[in-house]
Amino acid sequence: MRRSEALKQLDKKSRNKLRAILSNGNGDVNAINNLDQLRRTLNRGQLDALEVALNSPASVKAAHMAAPFPKTPPFMDRLHQPRRASLEELLRIIENRAAGFRERLISVVESFYEIDEAYAAGDIHSCQHRIHKSIKIDGWSHAILRRIVLIRENLPLGKENETIENLVQQADLKLIVVSSLVHLYARDQNYLTIKRAILNLADRGTINRYSRTMSRLAVQPFARSKEELAGLLSEVENCSLIDAVILAKFNSHLIRIDDFKVIAEVANKLGNINLFEKLVATYDASDPNSEYEFFKQSSTWLEYEPIRQYRLLLDNYYDTSIEHINSLPDQFVNSLRDWVGDVKLCDLVGEVAFTKHPYTNLAKLELSGRVTRSAIFNYWLYHSGGQIGFDRNNLFTLMGLTYDLARTIPINAVRTAAKLAKDSLVKLILLLLLAKRSKNEHDSFLLRKLLEDVTINAYDGELVKLVEAYEATHPYVSEYIYEIATEDFLAKLNKLAPHRADIPEVRASLHEWMARFTKDEHFLERARKVRIDHQLNRVRNEIDDHRIYVDPSRFSSWFEDEMMIELNSALTSTGSGKKGVSINCDETILSMVMRQCYNAFCSNSVFGIASYIGRRIRHGTFHGHLYSSVINQIEKGENFQRLSCSPQFSEKWCVWKDSYNRSIEEIIQDRLHVNSKAKPLGLLHPNAYTPQKLEILSAAVKTISTAFAETKSVADIELHIIDFCWRLAECDLIAVTKYLKAQQVPLKNLPYLNNDLLPSAAPTNAGLAKIFRRELEHSVDLKLAAMFGWFKRPSIVAPKASLSLLFDAIVAEIKDTIPDFNLQEDENSNGEVELVGSAYHIVYDSLAVVVANAAKHGDCRRPVRRSFTITSGKEKQLIVNISSSIRPTDDPAKVSAIIRERKRANFEDANLYQGKSGISKLILLAHNRQDFSLDQYDVLGNEVHVRLTYNLEH
Repeated sequence: MRRSEALKQLDKKSRNKLRAILSNGNGDVNAINNLDQLRRTLNRGQLDALEVALNSPASVKAAHMAAPFPKTPPFMDRLHQPRRASLEELLRIIENRAAGFRERLISVVESFYEIDEAYAAGDIHSCQHRIHKSIKIDGWSHAILRRIVLIRENLPLGKENETIENLVQQADLKLIVVSSLVHLYARDQNYLTIKRAILNLADRGTINRYSRTMSRLAVQPFARSKEELAGLLSEVENCSLIDAVILAKFNSHLIRIDDFKVIAEVANKLGNINLFEKLVATYDASDPNSEYEFFKQSSTWLEYEPIRQYRLLLDNYYDTSIEHINSLPDQFVNSLRDWVGDVKLCDLVGEVAFTKHPYTNLAKLELSGRVTRSAIFNYWLYHSGGQIGFDRNNLFTLMGLTYDLARTIPINAVRTAAKLAKDSLVKLILLLLLAKRSKNEHDSFLLRKLLEDVTINAYDGELVKLVEAYEATHPYVSEYIYEIATEDFLAKLNKLAPHRADIPEVRASLHEWMARFTKDEHFLERARKVRIDHQLNRVRNEIDDHRIYVDPSRFSSWFEDEMMIELNSALTSTGSGKKGVSINCDETILSMVMRQCYNAFCSNSVFGIASYIGRRIRHGTFHGHLYSSVINQIEKGENFQRLSCSPQFSEKWCVWKDSYNRSIEEIIQDRLHVNSKAKPLGLLHPNAYTPQKLEILSAAVKTISTAFAETKSVADIELHIIDFCWRLAECDLIAVTKYLKAQQVPLKNLPYLNNDLLPSAAPTNAGLAKIFRRELEHSVDLKLAAMFGWFKRPSIVAPKASLSLLFDAIVAEIKDTIPDFNLQEDENSNGEVELVGSAYHIVYDSLAVVVANAAKHGDCRRPVRRSFTITSGKEKQLIVNISSSIRPTDDPAKVSAIIRERKRANFEDANLYQGKSGISKLILLAHNRQDFSLDQYDVLGNEVHVRLTYNLEH
């Protein structure tokens, strides 16, 4: 399609805007921004036409002419003139440009050598001086940026280098090309997560093709075909000429590089082999984490041939960006065979080098590390097809010497190996590895069955005993089991958790094991949370059928793919421990991340709320519950058989049923959807933000910022995001319930029912007809009332709880030990105030102390008075006042003295003992939590008065 034909597919207004952008010779800096704004107004067909117009070979004034040695950082998306050329033609163009700048290219090569030599010697001052000199003389490149970021991220913690930091800021950390490289090289980042996030950057065509390609350069520099390499080169050439030469050298398996004289000459001078070993030696071979850091940062030296060989193994066999390992070109297969050799499982757990390359320092790094072991294990499995035997001890040992096997193993090969394994524990390990990677339910079924058999036969059916048994010898196996055994997983272990009440207890015991294993009290809090939730559900006496649900594991996987780069940009935009670092996170980006997460949370067709409404309600129970069960109950009942004998009544009844059915079908087809252009009547509006939703959104941003400020890590932040997505969803789900309530009258079609259907009954059946109408209306009302509970947050997902429910749960727990205790509710108490998320766990813990003290030491014959109030204003607070009567046999003055003594006592070890520790535990909680305070615990008259204050998020 020609450009003129593509332009005709745009409306007149859009066409004029595009012409203005393309013809603006001075607007190259703003062209991409203007195109992006235009792009957002177009539909899919118009977007295709826009791409055709932008990719036309006709010259465009707004196009930016790329410099071979750019004096300013070339990492921003610009409108570049497209090159429509084959790989050979493109290489000829690069060759001609290289011939014209041969001396400058040689100068850049020498600069890189000097920089690398200084870095290998640990002379950072010399490094920064040579980098400055190279940029001043020969300009910027992605290769020089990689070296700048390498130095920045490898500075000692808490140290900073003003010169390097200024260079990073000059390159612009807000740009995805720069920020993605910073995240990739950072010490505390998971490489596989960042790689997936980079490769999943949204494709917006010409508008961000350049930044997507340049970001990919550090994580996936290999091209698998000549066409792919041509596409990469056409974009990388726009960054700098030296970057194009480095990429061509790295992908020399696809070209005859010697056919291009100058490219070959420069490529041969790049990456001095003798210097490579010195660069590897900058990583401490005695540290098992050093190889992982080297691998994450190895793209700094893409021009070195050993790096190409090293990445050939790692990029293909230590990867989560694809579900199945692709077959490699013949050149790769031969190179890998020479690099890896004929390795066996026993070699991977041995104490001698297991790779066959000649680079001693790299071999030492691989031997002490875990990444190459992981890749070779996957390589071995893949090429054997899993048709191999395993020594149990070697396999168990290897599990502790590898990284991320559960995310990278070849699925089909492991499935085959598990099927062939005769040792049940070997089979268990292999199925555990499959559990996270495979989406096949049969694999999960086999794991559950085997886990039950092993636990029942050897560990008395107690999963925590199995975990404890492996802790001493193979702790990583125990960690695997802990991670897999979520509440959802345990719900399917009918033999280990036969009753619904067993599930939270098993999970809580696993949390407690993890707390002991890691010496991290955070897991004790999680165990406490699980038990409190169970106690609340016990008081509710509810069975949650999860009609509305979002799979947290699938949401987390989506989050890692789609949102991790944006999240990191907001939270680590200036790096950790560097000059200019600010824990005040970018609230604008965080708000955008939350909005996009919530939109996917509702709309995603695989894991979103919409998918569960579709599967479980629209295509499942809605019609059957509201139509079939109502009609069948009426028609099959013997009470109304006499009415159906009348032809007139039967005819009118069919008309009413048809109308009722159409009304239900309209709700299903039009209303039970996420609102969109295709479904304008959809009741869920994830993109519309009411004041209440904006308040929740603000609380989410604040919570995420606080969590990052405390931990300096993005780990587990998606758990906060999931929690706040549910809070937002509750606001939208209310609209569904309100709509259904509003349909109570219309659905019954009362005018027809009263004026047509009932009069059609024979006069002798007039009384029966009235009973029929009441029964029909009552049945519809009952069914609708039951459905109101469908559109809510599942109770197992960090449920909300009213204060009165919290009190009931606490009382039920206390009555297990003090059966005579009976709490009476104050009529004026505002007990229906609802708390969501972690807030109610703090309230529960603190109230449990106060109520337990009242039960143990107070007069149980008199009611405990309580009042709950929420203050208005910018800082919302929940204030709880509780007063209990002192026993007639106790002296108020002595009780007051005891309380004062407890308040003055040391509280730091309050959680380590029972008895006389209640007030100390409250003071300790107030000391550790900024959102809770103990304002009063005193004797007034014959009563003990307690006032607790909690800060609320929204």
